[in-house]
Amino acid sequence: MRTLVMTAAMIATAAGLTACTEEQAYCVDLAGYAASAVNVDPQKPADYVKILDDAKKLQGSAPKEVKDDWAVIVAFAEKAQKAGSDRVQLARLSKETGAVTTAYRQIATHAKDSCKVDVPALN
Repeated sequence: MRTLVMTAAMIATAAGLTACTEEQAYCVDLAGYAASAVNVDPQKPADYVKILDDAKKLQGSAPKEVKDDWAVIVAFAEKAQKAGSDRVQLARLSKETGAVTTAYRQIATHAKDSCKVDVPALN
C-alpha cells in the first residue's frame, strides 16, 4: 500500500511539473481506483457496484491496450447493479466471472508494467 501511495504521489508530482499525458492521467486515476478497490471481492458480483463509477472513468481514459478489458468490467458491474439484491440474478452473474477475471488480470498486468501501480489481487 505504501508503494502505491508513493507511486501515485510521484506520478501526480510529475504531472504537475509538465503537461500531463493521457497515459499519466490514466495512471493517476488507476492509483486512486486501486486504493478504493481493496474491499471488492471479485467473486461476488454485488461488490462490483462499489467500483462502477471508477471503472467507467477508467474505461474512458484507458489506453487502447486495456480499453476493452475495462469495458468487460463495466458491463459486468452494470449487470450487478441491475441485479441489485436478487440472489438468482447474482448467482447467474457469478457464472460469468471467468471473462471478468481474465480482463482484470490484463488490467493488473498493464497497471504494473505501464503505470507501476499494483491493483488489488484477485482472491
